[in-house]
Formats: sequence, C-alpha cells, structure tokens
Amino acid sequence: MKPIIPFAIAAAASLLAACSNDTGFRHFSLIDADHVALHAHGSPEATLAADGQLTIGGKPVALTPAQQSLLKDYHASVMAMAHDATATGAAGVATAATALGAVASGLASGDTQSIDAKVDAKAAQVEAAAMRVCADLAMLRDKQETIVAQLPAFAPYATIGADEASGCSGQS
Repeated sequence: MKPIIPFAIAAAASLLAACSNDTGFRHFSLIDADHVALHAHGSPEATLAADGQLTIGGKPVALTPAQQSLLKDYHASVMAMAHDATATGAAGVATAATALGAVASGLASGDTQSIDAKVDAKAAQVEAAAMRVCADLAMLRDKQETIVAQLPAFAPYATIGADEASGCSGQS
C-alpha cells in the first residue's frame, strides 16, 4: 500500500474530531443545529445562533441588519464545515474498511495486485473530502475578517489564522 493511505485515514479522523463538540477544537464547537459556541482565549464564551444573533458572555450583542446577515452566513459556513468534516471522517472509515477487505481478499486469493487499486480509489475520496474541509476553513477565515471589519466585538473570536487556512491544503 502507498503511504497516502494511512495519512488520509489519520487526516480524516483528525478533521472529524476537530469539528466535534467533544473535543478542544479551539475556534468553535457545535452546541446544536442552531447554535455554535465561539471560543477565544481570555474572552468570555460567545454563542452564535443560526439567525445571526450573537451573545458574548451571555449578553446579546446589538447588531445592525448587515452585521446580523454576516453572522448568519458565518453560522451557515461553520455548519457546512462540520458537515464536510463528518463526511471526511466517514470516507476515512470507508477507506479503512476497503483496505482491510482488499488486503484480506488479495491475500486469500493470491491477487495482491488489486489491493492498491481498490484502496487508492477510496483514498482519493478521502482526499477530495479533506480538500472541501480545507476550502471551508479558508472561507471561514475570509468571512471572519469581513465580520471583524464591521463588528469589532467579534475580533477576539476571529481566531482562524492565515497560516491555518493556507496550511490545511498544503499551500504555504
């Protein structure tokens, strides 16, 4: 098997964990389908609702309609990233299952040549799914910068760095 396979599986698992509300992903965590907790070291927790309402430290933030619209779009993008991360994790699990099945089948039949082809096809799906998560991260980075320009109170929660957004896909 090629080295990409273990990497792709590990990357998918990491991406899935990053968007789970059971981890310490430092940017945000999902509370439910309508609410996202925004995290910023040294600042009170903020909650962003699907309708664009923002609370910081449990207090609602007064928003203009334009600011609320930006926050509503940001929430939708966070949810899309969570969906894409889950899909990446599922693709990683499917790749692992395919790899195990291909190895067992190939060894049992003596046809080990087919193992790489079967696993490579699934690994390509993981890579494509992971690239969607990277695109989501870059989009969130851009959106957070737009929000900060119009809503300075959001600045502590704009924690996705340019290096994370470009480094996710291997760009520098």
